Amino acid sequence: MTTPAVANHNYETIYVLKSGISDTDSQVIHQKVDNVIAKFSGKLKQRDDWGLKELAYPINDETNGRYCVAIYDGKAGVVEEIERHFKILDNVIRFLTVRVDSSYDYEKVKKQIQAAEEEARKNREYREQKKRGGY
Repeated sequence: MTTPAVANHNYETIYVLKSGISDTDSQVIHQKVDNVIAKFSGKLKQRDDWGLKELAYPINDETNGRYCVAIYDGKAGVVEEIERHFKILDNVIRFLTVRVDSSYDYEKVKKQIQAAEEEARKNREYREQKKRGGY
């Protein structure tokens, strides 16, 4: 009798690094994530560095953070192990992982987010001009 193969699941993890982190230190963190994914028979599908962004509220006296996204798959336990590393790394200030469908298209979602951010920026500018009597 053979044991059924355990399927990999797909995940998206967003993690925020301290704003002053060096490129070398951020690469070390990325490598740790990659190593855990490989250990759990997974594959990194995509990594995206959103760069430095203002945080919604200060976290441990940080007002900005370097946002990174990893799209990957892996066997059960991969998320817990990645997040265990994040909890002990001083340069990681926040993280969030969600399980995504196998047909998840990160690039499509990223374009939708960018469009929504642009729309919000235009609405803000319009309200500010309206307050000043520009309309």
